[in-house]
Amino acid sequence: MAARTLRTSISLAAAVALAACASPAGGGAPRSSGDVLTQEELAATGEVDLYRVIERLRPRWLRARGQTSVTGGTTVVTLFVDGSPRGDVSQMRGMRVSDVLDITFLSASEAAFRFGTLAGSGGAVAIRTGR
Repeated sequence: MAARTLRTSISLAAAVALAACASPAGGGAPRSSGDVLTQEELAATGEVDLYRVIERLRPRWLRARGQTSVTGGTTVVTLFVDGSPRGDVSQMRGMRVSDVLDITFLSASEAAFRFGTLAGSGGAVAIRTGR
């Protein structure tokens, strides 16, 4: 009886382990992250202007979050293109979707860790281009 219980337990454990390793539904297609937009996702919109794509797919990326200034200053989301600061996210207006490999949104703490004081306190949008 103990051997049968042991075999059943081992079989159950193996089934659970295999289920955990199984690919997600949808044929194993990559799943989108809420903080990353891929080139494929951007192109699928049919838009040309990058700002309009972000406005449509991830509008929260355009609004600053995090601690606001005690002096009443405005907190903005900082834009980085290939690791270089470019101002705020409004600088995406006029950027072509076809030039972008991917876009990542970074919270204020992630942005500060990655870019230091250049990131400000409103988070950051980091764009990687093929250039």
